[in-house]
Amino acid sequence: MAARYPIRIITLSKLSAMKNHNLIDAIAPRLTELMIQRIEHLETDWQKPWITDLAHGLPRNLRGTPYRGGNILLLLFLSEIAGFRTPVFLTFRQAKEEGLNILRGSKSFPVFFWKLYIRHKETRRKLEAEEYYRLPRERQKEYDVLPVMRSYPVFNIDQTDLQARQPERHVSLTTPPEPKDYSDGMFCKPLDRMLEQDAWLCPIHLRYSDKASYSSSLDRIICPLKEQFPKGDAFYTTLLHEMAHSTGHSDRLGRKLGYGRRTPEYMREELVAELTAALCGAMLGFATTPREESAAYLKDWLAEFRKKPTYLFDILTDVNRAARVITGRLPEIRETDTPEEVPAEAA
Repeated sequence: MAARYPIRIITLSKLSAMKNHNLIDAIAPRLTELMIQRIEHLETDWQKPWITDLAHGLPRNLRGTPYRGGNILLLLFLSEIAGFRTPVFLTFRQAKEEGLNILRGSKSFPVFFWKLYIRHKETRRKLEAEEYYRLPRERQKEYDVLPVMRSYPVFNIDQTDLQARQPERHVSLTTPPEPKDYSDGMFCKPLDRMLEQDAWLCPIHLRYSDKASYSSSLDRIICPLKEQFPKGDAFYTTLLHEMAHSTGHSDRLGRKLGYGRRTPEYMREELVAELTAALCGAMLGFATTPREESAAYLKDWLAEFRKKPTYLFDILTDVNRAARVITGRLPEIRETDTPEEVPAEAA
């Protein structure tokens, strides 16, 4: 009698998840190494902004296509730490198409994104994301949506011979426009308009006080008046930080906000809020500085990153989702992508 062996059935969704986790395991150490370096720099002087140079704009490829989500933060961190003159990147193939060479010894950096594989549960008919999001909500339930992670290595233009081969183009890419004045009197039209129109997801009370806070039980934000801050960017940073917290409410993204300042959940939520504020600030054109309260957690964040390299992906998932909620309320910087209906790990 033939021996019977258990047959392990792997569904497409499980196979997709396995591939995603394998890719995350492969690129997480490189991304986490960069985040550790950035936090170590902040640890020596936490009053420095998360991103010190926005004069050259947000990260983009040589053709001008901007990068998205967590890639924005990581490529800005990379540009500063590596000393790149401008956050313009390209793949090896793009370099060849442009007639450029990657300089010997250059080390690439992984950029990641998510692609949705959508198919009908019964007919197995495949559907493109744009078509899927045009369907009514009830019709969307007829489809399986599988997020598939993709990653590719990029190089900064400083790691190519662009300067020698195309000097004029190199000058145009590395010469920043006139710097913005971030001194007193700064204003941010998208956020100011949102405040004027009471357009945020929960009430925001601006009043004379000595601290800012978000209450999940009352679902409201309290923030000191703008004139109480020494500079405008400090006010907008604080506002974005509390807005980021409010996206985690149980009726929205449902994050564990944590209670008690030294609990792991609370410290994690502080990092999500810090990076969300940094990302949204960069998209709005100004740099955010870690708040004094958050600076106390720098050592704890470093410990988590060193203990679990994939921890960064968990954080960036929530940062991307929170940032999408915020930009969705700011039409001036709203991302023209598919709506945020992607499963949590694909944000």
